[in-house]
Amino acid sequence: MQHISSIEVPMTQELQEFFVYRYRNQPGKLVDEFVKYLNTQKEAHEINKALGEVKAGKTNDISKLLNAL
Repeated sequence: MQHISSIEVPMTQELQEFFVYRYRNQPGKLVDEFVKYLNTQKEAHEINKALGEVKAGKTNDISKLLNAL
């Protein structure tokens, strides 16, 4: 497994100033917020995928599971 030590993202001057202002001397805060964002996006994707499967009739009837229990 490779480890990423840095990532370069092209930014406008305004965006650079925002990051300097918001995360000055707090690089861990930026990483924490980015990880939260990624997790939120993943969860939203999974929910949308599940709803799509339900609408398409691709899911099993949960009553069968509940009756088995």
